[in-house]
Amino acid sequence: MKQPKLVVVVLIVLVLAGAAATAYFARENFALKLEIGILRHKLEAAAKALPPERVAGPVVEVPAGHRTIGKLTREVMLDALSSETGSEKALWLRVDPQDREAAEFARQIAEVFREVRWEVFVLDHHNLRFKPGLTLLVGAKDSPPSYVETAQRALSFLRDPVAVGTGYVSYYEKMKRESPDWQGGVAFLPGQTYAVYVGRNPEPTPDE
Repeated sequence: MKQPKLVVVVLIVLVLAGAAATAYFARENFALKLEIGILRHKLEAAAKALPPERVAGPVVEVPAGHRTIGKLTREVMLDALSSETGSEKALWLRVDPQDREAAEFARQIAEVFREVRWEVFVLDHHNLRFKPGLTLLVGAKDSPPSYVETAQRALSFLRDPVAVGTGYVSYYEKMKRESPDWQGGVAFLPGQTYAVYVGRNPEPTPDE
């Protein structure tokens, strides 16, 4: 007869423990909700105190179909560029200024690089027609400076695929030796190691 009484006592203890646990978690849940509510209120108050452009960013009208660098793409590009530990950080850009869409896209690219204190050189296009999209020509055939690879990695986050060619300097010199009147390229400047050509907006593929 003692065993049933023991079972009853155990059941009572378990019920009381369960009630206590429920009450504890209810208090913790309420406290967490209260803390979240206070934090949200503080964030909303801080956002209201900022100038409008700090909250939403400047409103820029981008024509339909034009390339642009979105917020998330910009962030990952900045992270990639910031990872460069070398003392030299430079970007050489070529774009046809008469192509307004390409010129605006090149300006956005340059702005991202400048934000993390890279030197940006916008070079003359020498009346050349660039292939659509982005082309990165590296002067050396092998072992370019680390910042060239860093720039390439940052550009790879853009929508346009980046066509990469190496050994441009030797190729250019070879073509000029064989035909001094050859106008298919532009000589690199002293100290220049690569160039990014921003061509016209590529035609969308049928799948896009």
